[in-house]
Amino acid sequence: MPDPDRKPTTQLTGPLARLDRAREELAKAWLVRLIERASFFYIKAPTTESIAAELPVLISDVLEAAAHSDDPYAMAPEARERAEGVVELRQSGSSSAAEMTRDIGAIQGVILEALRRDADELGPARIADLAVGVAEAVGAVQAVAVETLLRRRSRELESTAGSDPLTGLFDLPHLQQELRRALALHARYGQPFSLLVLDIEGLRRINDSLGRQAGDRVLVQVALAVRRAIRAVDVPARIGGDEFGVLLPQQDAAAARALAERLAEAARGETAGADHAGIEVAIGLVSCPQHGAEVTTLLEAADQAMYAAKAGGDAVAVGHPTEPEITADSRQ
Repeated sequence: MPDPDRKPTTQLTGPLARLDRAREELAKAWLVRLIERASFFYIKAPTTESIAAELPVLISDVLEAAAHSDDPYAMAPEARERAEGVVELRQSGSSSAAEMTRDIGAIQGVILEALRRDADELGPARIADLAVGVAEAVGAVQAVAVETLLRRRSRELESTAGSDPLTGLFDLPHLQQELRRALALHARYGQPFSLLVLDIEGLRRINDSLGRQAGDRVLVQVALAVRRAIRAVDVPARIGGDEFGVLLPQQDAAAARALAERLAEAARGETAGADHAGIEVAIGLVSCPQHGAEVTTLLEAADQAMYAAKAGGDAVAVGHPTEPEITADSRQ
């Protein structure tokens, strides 16, 4: 919490000093403007009490920056931290860069309105000089706050990019990207890998009889089962409504089949509940290079193997090899 008795690091004089002494009043006027605006509707808890304690110090930061007419952007480190902290005044995700700029710009209106009371004493030229300094200082605070907001949004996008919002697993584009990387490693070093495509049996029936929420719960439970059954280096993804894919680096078909059987059992156990028995899954399995050496070829072959498992009533089916290296044992 900022110190309400903090003294300016710059010796303010004249009208700026008077404004700094009135910073509590100015901060309240600013807060009222923010609360009245729809763009500041989602103020972060505990709302006005904590915010009201921070705004007066920000007012002083602006006044100190205005006093540095040569370089108002040369903020002290603690002032920069407070400018960055303006982003925290809102609930996460409730502000845009434009709204942030507009809200901080309200400081300028509050300060200039206070300066207008001294217009007769200061004269137009002095008022104009002070207005320029305040505008530049507010611009400096806006620049820091907006930059902080954009960095945060960038990190949020990076953290969610390539993921399925319901299950938290990766999405199809990410799986395709990892498949391309695995293919490159195979081409250069001969490293094998396998791919599983898993389909949930009867998910539509669950949606129709128990509701979409029940179906979503099954999807999340299967995703948990996938995570628990695979290794840390494997890449799980939700690639369709009721389909999942798993890339298994450095796993041939025989080793991948053992993992797939374990995954099917984990899915049955994870989804068993009071409203329905544990669901069954059908898993198609292919490996590189036996079943292809292109992303599209492998995905299609795994999908076909998955449909073969469904048709045969099996938990796992291995795709038909395009190369003779796959053994009969691995197809059994």
